[in-house]
Amino acid sequence: MEPLRNAMERGLISVRALDRCLRVAWTLADLGGRDLPAAEDVKLALTFRDKR
Repeated sequence: MEPLRNAMERGLISVRALDRCLRVAWTLADLGGRDLPAAEDVKLALTFRDKR
């Protein structure tokens, strides 16, 4: 979860974006058969963000 915290503290994502990234990270963990999202899941979820 550290990559998300860092992105939020630097103002790169909003609280709403943080919530959405967490949901995607949890989904990736579920698909990978893990109980909790790994750092790789969180980083991958951040890459899926739409950077308008």
